Amino acid sequence: MIPPMDGPDEPLDEEEAEEEEEVPLSPELLAELEGFVLIEDWDLAVSRAETLDILADGLRELEDDPAIEEWVAEYGERDFHLAQERDGRLVISDVFPVTGVVGFIPKAVVRLLSQELLGQPEEDREAWVESLSDLASEWLSLLSDEEKMVGHLIRAHGLASDETAEDQASLVATHAGLHAGS
Repeated sequence: MIPPMDGPDEPLDEEEAEEEEEVPLSPELLAELEGFVLIEDWDLAVSRAETLDILADGLRELEDDPAIEEWVAEYGERDFHLAQERDGRLVISDVFPVTGVVGFIPKAVVRLLSQELLGQPEEDREAWVESLSDLASEWLSLLSDEEKMVGHLIRAHGLASDETAEDQASLVATHAGLHAGS
């Protein structure tokens, strides 16, 4: 007799189910991030989405709660700058770099993000950071891919397909306007 294989049909035990649960961002933080990233200037919107994605990935790499708390203590009340070194490496800085500026997140957004992160129970922080990372990655993918933007405008916002036959910058402006109005 062949033993049953573990697979997607197998029920999750309680511990696995807890790990799978999403911890959403607050509506206040979502609105702040949306207002920061989903703007009419396509180049700036992509830059902001990239910077948020790198910030979220950096938080994901922190190994434990003390590391998260240390990061928040060091960077949580400062502007977040992303710069490129001469050798091409991206570095995170809390001061405005003289050259090689790649991205920027103002301290008001970083502060709100940090407060919400620390406000999560320790067992939920990893899932919360994953939610932030998923959102940033989704926006970056959406903004940098015209086909995805068109699909999003049609499916999520109900635009007619003939209204999406514009250049990417116009689509981003349309998208930002729809989010600003909602």
